[in-house]
Amino acid sequence: MPISTAVGTIQGATRLIGYTSSVSALQALLATRQFVMTDLFTISTAGGQVFTLTSYDRAVIWKGLVYTHLSLQVEGLRTKRAVGLSIDEQEITINATRDMQVGGAAWLDLIAAGFLDFGQIKRDRIFGSAPGVWVGTVNLFTGFVSTVKSISSTQATLTVKSMLNLLNLPMPRNSWQLNCLHTLYDAGCKLVKDSFKVGGSAAAGSTPSTVVWGGATASYFNLGTITWDIGTANAGLSRTIRSSDGGALNLILPLPNVPGVGDTFFAYPGCDKTLTTCTNKFNNAVNNLSFPFIPPATVAV
Repeated sequence: MPISTAVGTIQGATRLIGYTSSVSALQALLATRQFVMTDLFTISTAGGQVFTLTSYDRAVIWKGLVYTHLSLQVEGLRTKRAVGLSIDEQEITINATRDMQVGGAAWLDLIAAGFLDFGQIKRDRIFGSAPGVWVGTVNLFTGFVSTVKSISSTQATLTVKSMLNLLNLPMPRNSWQLNCLHTLYDAGCKLVKDSFKVGGSAAAGSTPSTVVWGGATASYFNLGTITWDIGTANAGLSRTIRSSDGGALNLILPLPNVPGVGDTFFAYPGCDKTLTTCTNKFNNAVNNLSFPFIPPATVAV
């Protein structure tokens, strides 16, 4: 790894930013200009798993955690100082062999499958008076995994953005707009999807894009979904309904197979997010988060 363990020297005054442990003890150690240092990497997945690694030639025990040296080889995430507020974006390279695994799966296979997506990676530099006698750490970089830039059989390169990226969100949270901000059947909408499902079966004349069904009430299933039962030609598949015209459901995307006569399914009504539909179709105006009565923009002369 690029950071080797060695006795280092400090030239001039030192400011400690992002340190842990005692400030005075770490400052006193650095003032001697003789110390041991190495890097600690902490990888936390979005699922809550934590992996601790070090660039030292043996395991490092710090704050009750064991940072192993017999696992992934990590490079990157250097500290940077700048005037003003900006989102720092850096690259990190993870080297691994096929025998480095988590739960029986190789690390690089997991990374390719999204194991580290939205996970947090932190790099700290730890200082000590002698090997194994650690005094404190200074945080060099902490950020979230943004994208997997490239991956091979032995190496993965990831893009990591600083924590300031969390501020890059639209504000305020709720926008004043004509259509409801909720998604049908979500926690804000509060409707239970299974309460609105309607069972049916395909009739003769159905195609991959049109399901002939006598229960296709006109307009009721517009923007809804259809899910096929197990044992049918399209078992388990779901499709969005473009429209229902009173005798058939017209799908936005075609099915891979022509529905067989008698193939059963469940159809769910959709919502165009207007207050009118929410009131008349679902009787759910109390949970509607649209603002249809905002005056339109006008030009004053």
